[in-house]
Amino acid sequence: MFNEIVQIAGIINLREAGMLINCGADLLGFPLRLAVHREDLSEAEAAEIIRCLPDPSCAVLITYLDEAGEIVEFCTELDGGIVQLHGPISVPELLKIKRLRPDLKIIKSLVVQADNRDQLIRVMEQFSPLVDAFITDTFDPVRGASGATGKTHDWRISRELAEHSPKPLILAGGLNPENVYEAVMFVKPDGVGAHTGVEAPDGRKDRVKVVRFVTEARRAFSQLQGIPPPNIPINGILDLHTFNPREVKDLVPEYLTTCREKGIFSVRIIHGKGTGTLRRIVQSVLTKSPLVESFETADGSGGGWGATSVELKKD
Repeated sequence: MFNEIVQIAGIINLREAGMLINCGADLLGFPLRLAVHREDLSEAEAAEIIRCLPDPSCAVLITYLDEAGEIVEFCTELDGGIVQLHGPISVPELLKIKRLRPDLKIIKSLVVQADNRDQLIRVMEQFSPLVDAFITDTFDPVRGASGATGKTHDWRISRELAEHSPKPLILAGGLNPENVYEAVMFVKPDGVGAHTGVEAPDGRKDRVKVVRFVTEARRAFSQLQGIPPPNIPINGILDLHTFNPREVKDLVPEYLTTCREKGIFSVRIIHGKGTGTLRRIVQSVLTKSPLVESFETADGSGGGWGATSVELKKD
């Protein structure tokens, strides 16, 4: 659902919503019950727009609410099937949401600041089993805002998040028609989001900017799809540094099968030390594989936590 999507947030009225859909936007964001910004429209107006959309499932309710009961009630009242959470919600509250509304799609924000890379990776690992996607955004220390700031952040952090995330990652924060192509090509996200970057000076969405934004984002997604996969040598050493973690679940079993067919029964999988996310994914795959006789994390002389040694069954 969140593959190569374009989300435009800050819908003002039904006419604007229709224009954005006609311009190619996949998701429409409705920021409501906010901590800093003033809402663009009332909840009653938002509910009416959502009811009149050709496909109401494209509506995303963006909020800072952090209590499960309130969030579920809010989404039910507005008939929203996707909620984007920007507040510091806890794991127990997310579990309650999943129990109360298992059909509700959840996007969790990852707000990038100057020095919080490690914290964001921990949040991503902690919340990935409970959400359907992540979205980056930019923190504005002057206003204390963590969205709709019109400011970019360090795309190197977003790129690392995209590489490690087990769930789709949407890149947002200061994106506009001039920089979205470069951003997608560098970060390689699963989608992009814009708010102020496609607005005219009066705060209304500018059709020309929206069309160009969507066009440039689609151009980048298309070019990324055209990049051929790397040629992997079948030599018993699988280096995962150039792969997205979401590719690992299919890649590792295929590699082990090919090694076994070639008579290679001792395999070394290099996943790096990092935060341990990739190692856990790899070892989860190995645990379920009928081809694996045994595996262990390599000792210090073999790279420590950076690799896993695998012995394959010979019969």
